[in-house]
Amino acid sequence: MAIRTLWSPINEFVTLRDAMDRLVADSFINPRSTLTSLGTQSTLPANLYELPDSYIVQVALPGVDPDKVQITVQGEILSLKAERPAPTFERAQQIWNGISYGSFEQSFSLPTAVEGQATEASYENGMLVLKLPKVQNARAHTVKVTAGSAGQHRVLEQSSAK
Repeated sequence: MAIRTLWSPINEFVTLRDAMDRLVADSFINPRSTLTSLGTQSTLPANLYELPDSYIVQVALPGVDPDKVQITVQGEILSLKAERPAPTFERAQQIWNGISYGSFEQSFSLPTAVEGQATEASYENGMLVLKLPKVQNARAHTVKVTAGSAGQHRVLEQSSAK
């Protein structure tokens, strides 16, 4: 005999402790956050696009020397290290600051593993663009079914999607 569970609005309530845990986790334990040298928390603006055989990651890095950007790819993790030097203006007193300066590091989790050796990087107008090929077993495959005559087994063919 099967036991039926009925939906109840009471089950949708969240305890205060669960809500506070989620608030703290979202605020301080964000995997996309990083600690800059100034001690403020910030994240790099980034976009992730998926193609059948690769990912494209676009990261905004204005004011960063592209030759000094360190990119590490291992499995499903993409890590970036760079530095944005602070400008100096003679006899100027800073009133407010909305741009982070100094060294920073950030890691991004990708949906599947990628081939680090085949990664391509380009930098133009403050935008870093990375093309990260998926590992062979993570790429999409199409399966074609061919019909045979009655009584015979059907043959399955696999081909790589491009």
